Formats: sequence, structure tokens, C-alpha cells
Amino acid sequence: MSPGRVGGLPVMRRLRLAATTLALVAIIGIRAEAHPLATTTVSMSYDTRDRLTMSISADADALIAKLEALAGDAAAKASSAHDCRVRLRDLVPTFISHVDVRVDGTPVIPALDSIEVDGTRQAAIVLHATMPPDAKRVTWRSSFVFGSYPLAMRSADGHEVVQWLQGPETSAPMAIATTSGQPSFMRGLGMGFTHIVPAGIDHILFVVGLFLLSRRPREVFLQVTAFTIAHSVTLGLCLYGLVSAPPSIVEPMIALSVAYVGVENLMTSRLHPWRLAVVFAFGLLHGMGFAEALAGLHLSAAGFLTTLVSFNAGVELGQLAVIACASAILAIITFVRATASAPATRLASAAIGVVGVFWMIERIYAAP
Repeated sequence: MSPGRVGGLPVMRRLRLAATTLALVAIIGIRAEAHPLATTTVSMSYDTRDRLTMSISADADALIAKLEALAGDAAAKASSAHDCRVRLRDLVPTFISHVDVRVDGTPVIPALDSIEVDGTRQAAIVLHATMPPDAKRVTWRSSFVFGSYPLAMRSADGHEVVQWLQGPETSAPMAIATTSGQPSFMRGLGMGFTHIVPAGIDHILFVVGLFLLSRRPREVFLQVTAFTIAHSVTLGLCLYGLVSAPPSIVEPMIALSVAYVGVENLMTSRLHPWRLAVVFAFGLLHGMGFAEALAGLHLSAAGFLTTLVSFNAGVELGQLAVIACASAILAIITFVRATASAPATRLASAAIGVVGVFWMIERIYAAP
């Protein structure tokens, strides 16, 4: 058997075939349901009755485990959705004590409106707080969320702001009522851009991997176009509730896409048709990852399409910024030492491959 061949097929062809198959299996496994499955989300709204409503959605079992740890009060695992709701109601004082809502810097104490747990054991907890008539800005902080999660704020006049918070991080002050501000298109543009730079490190490495295969403008354009079309399709389908896939599948597959482009860059130096097919397949999965930034935040129907288009445009600007930075770095390396460009490219590709494999393993083991 000749070097570079396994079972009668070139190693690279088998690698491409395996990656494409895995990506397509994940896509085929998509379930049609109202919304993509998500982690914790927080949605806040303010009405003209000086009432601030806070809706928190989270996995009931995980939330109960966190609150029991914070309260130092463990109990037997709830066996049904009803048991989860009863247990969460018992833990309401702990829940509220780990929520910090401030109006113009002054703390307000939320009160419980309702607790619901559906058949998938997803909890929906609704709190409310009465606001001073002259309130201007509100901040949110919680210590019961350990990972990253989105926070949406809708003011009385329909103005919407979305932030991504990490664990116990305090949100930026959000206006309770607005009469002016950024157009919704610009807000979506900023959200899309920041979801890539600096927040989307896995998406950044994937795009850098596409760029490192070849710096020829045509080949970079073909790869980025295939990726853009694919993630635009699934982003729209997910946000309109037509398709969804659990993060336990999507996130490891996104990590696999990062590993794949890094490894293939070490195996070949030119663009093959298989590469475009694999990039397109993985782009479908990245689109589902992008959808998590907007799904479940209850954006108004009137501004939904504008937000979708502007968010996607922001993602594309983020990708272009990544490619521009990578191009500038390689240009500097080449200027300093002409022969260093190829080794630097191979080293970067190897690093991307290693990081992708590490993330994939980590995400598989972290999946519920």
C-alpha cells in the first residue's frame, strides 16, 4: 500500500468524506420544532405601569442543582416536571437572593410571578419589580449562571437591546425608556460583529483556517462565499423556528470544523471541490451557533427581519475583519523574513487543528 493511502483510498479523501458525513448526519438529525434548544436566557421588559418583568429560561435540573449548592440544601432528584416546579418554588428565596437588579444604581428586590416547567424539563421563571416613576437605567447580575448567556431588554417604547454576559458579570446599564438611539439595523450590525470579534473565537479560528489554505483572492472568496451562504440559510431557518438542533450536537461539530480546516491545511496547499463541500456543510452548523445569539430573546415581529439581516451583515463584517488581520500579520512576517511565511502558515494551521480537537473533546464530555 502506497504512503498516504488507507484501505485503497487517499488519506485526505477519507478525511474529507468522514468530515462531510459527520456534518451531514448532524444536519439530518435536526428536529423541526418551535425554537432551537438553548441554555439560560434572560429577557426583561418595562411597561408604562412602572413595572419591570424578568423572564428567566433554564434547564430545570441544572438550575435546581446550582441553587441547592448555593443554599447548601440538597434533596432527592425531582422525578417529574411537577416535582421540579415544586422544588424550584422551595428554592425561590435562594434564587432571588442571587439576582441583583439595580435601577439607577439602587437595588430593587424582585418578587415571584410564576414558575413553569415543561415536558422537556425547561424551567420558565417570571419575576417582577416596581420601578420609581423617574427611573432611567437598569442593570442585571446573577450568580446562579455559570456560563455565558444572552440578556434582552425591551423598553416601554419597543426599543430592544441584547447583551451577552459571562457568569456573574454585571450587564451594562440599559435604558428603561428611549426616544432615540441607534437604528435597529445598526444594533443588529453591532451584535453580529461582536459575536465574531471578539466573542466567537471558534468562528474566528475557522475563518483563519479557510484563509491559510491559500491567500489567492479567488480561493479565499470561494470558501468564504460557501461558508456565508450556508450559515445564512440555517441562521434564518433557526430564527424562524423551522429547524433546530441541540447544542450538544452543534457545538462539538463546530469544534470539529475548526480541527478539520487546520488539519487539511497541513495535507494540501490548493483548493479542491471537496473543501468547498465540507466548508458548506460546516457552515450550516455555524449558522445554528449564530442563531443562539438571537433565539429565545422574544424580539418584536416588526423588527425581526431587520435584526436578522443586520446581524448577518455584522457577522460578515466580522469575518472580513478577521481575514484582514490575518492577511496583515502574514504580510508583516513576509516583510521581516520572506522565507518565514510558509512555516508560519503551517504552524498556525497545526495550532488551529490541535485547538479544534481539544474543543471537540471538551464539548463532547461537557454535553448533558
